[in-house]
Amino acid sequence: MKKKKSNIEFSSIFIKKIQRSFSSRSALILVVILTLAIIIRLIFFIGLNWSDDVNYVHLADQIIKGTYRPSYVNSLRLMMIFPLALCFKLFGVSQASAALYPFLLSLGNIIIIFFISRLLFNEKVGIIATLVLAFFPLDVNYATWIMGDVPLAFYTSLSAYFFIRAEFKEKRINRKRLFFFLSGIFVGFAYSLKFFGLLIFIFFASYFIIKGVIKKKLELNAIFIFFGYLLFFIAEGLFYYISTGDFLLQVHSGFSYFAQKERLKYEFVTDFHFYPMVMFNLDYNYRPMWNNKYTYFGFFYYFVVISIIFIILKKIKKAYIIILWFVSIFLYMQFGTMSITEYIPMHRLDRHLTTIEVPSIILFSIFIYYLGKNKLGKIVSSVIVFALIVSFLIYIKHIHYMQKGAVEDTIRIFEFLKDQPKKVVYSDYGTIGHLMFYFQFKRNEDFRALDYVRCEDIKDAYVIINATRGWIEFWPMFQSYPSCVFNPPEDWQLIAVIKSNFSEYPYNLFDPKIYYAP
Repeated sequence: MKKKKSNIEFSSIFIKKIQRSFSSRSALILVVILTLAIIIRLIFFIGLNWSDDVNYVHLADQIIKGTYRPSYVNSLRLMMIFPLALCFKLFGVSQASAALYPFLLSLGNIIIIFFISRLLFNEKVGIIATLVLAFFPLDVNYATWIMGDVPLAFYTSLSAYFFIRAEFKEKRINRKRLFFFLSGIFVGFAYSLKFFGLLIFIFFASYFIIKGVIKKKLELNAIFIFFGYLLFFIAEGLFYYISTGDFLLQVHSGFSYFAQKERLKYEFVTDFHFYPMVMFNLDYNYRPMWNNKYTYFGFFYYFVVISIIFIILKKIKKAYIIILWFVSIFLYMQFGTMSITEYIPMHRLDRHLTTIEVPSIILFSIFIYYLGKNKLGKIVSSVIVFALIVSFLIYIKHIHYMQKGAVEDTIRIFEFLKDQPKKVVYSDYGTIGHLMFYFQFKRNEDFRALDYVRCEDIKDAYVIINATRGWIEFWPMFQSYPSCVFNPPEDWQLIAVIKSNFSEYPYNLFDPKIYYAP
């Protein structure tokens, strides 16, 4: 009876603590924003598309079937492929189950940005930040695309939250060390998604160097961040050692892959103009492209720059840590190296900017909060936020159109093939990967890539040509294909030409053709 009573008392204390953590008004607003975030992400659902996601779903299937072996870079992204495999195991193979993991962590990131903002400032800054992130085009797009970028943003933001809490809020040594340790653990999670996850260490190191110079004192408790990361690193290393005999497989494979200079010719994007053009919506002559429909940011980063200047001029010292978070990581993304033995500029993609979306949005939210301190400021700040969200919705709509159009042909190929007699299917790796997923990995043995296949070996099979419109100019992949792919023999029967309503470049270059090779 006493045990039951103590449980009731504990539950009561826990509930009261939660109630004290939120004002009822803020809690309601947060629920409304999360609901809007869910709706907008479901309306503009992406699913399987053309990137590493095709590889991830196959690796998840291998995990379920017990055939998975860690080897190449994508197969070592454990915090992507194992949660994905769990979703497949629980809910079956489908677009919805595949996108569930990044979708949930996208919502989790909205909650984290609220807590970080409230930790340093107040609930109002947190509400502004959650609202902006709920509609942020980059996050909305990748929230339902089976990629690791949104999960990476989640784990690095969670690591930053525990770091900031330990450094700025915790007075008790044991709790400070605990939160530093948790921060390190989540750096490990991020690292296990991508090497890119280690960039958060640049933020931490920059902070402690600056603090050490100013106070002329080392923060010894910060070593617990390293201990947390080390624990995850050892656990991952033991997994690789048991599986392959190489404890440092992640390190060896990662550095060897990203240090391959020949990939600069056809895979890695290392143009120093890339991030400024993408973030500020500029053309190659650095002129604003206000009519660009396919931008993730529009005029958002102009306001981030204004926010940083505003914070520095107003000497809002609590925000300096967020500026350091944003600037330190961005500078490495812009000028850092992918190799430790020579300078190879960082690979740049717009989706990599999810790593700095949280600090950039918090900076903007701080500016909007202080701007709205008076009556006129409230009107101006409200107009800015409203205009920003409206522009975000426009960008989301156009980006979604492009992303869904990119796979429309492949889905139509699947719809055609599922009603045809069962035969072997030849095509490029991308199309084959999609079709295996659409068939829920139940017909894997029927799908074969065209690489190094001899024409005379293609018999009683379907051959799909010009199927991945986005890759049709990627000649390194097509140089290994047999000549009959480009000049179909007379006895091959053209049984379908796939037409879609999508007509945007580069996906409008060709109509996929399906042949039957007797």
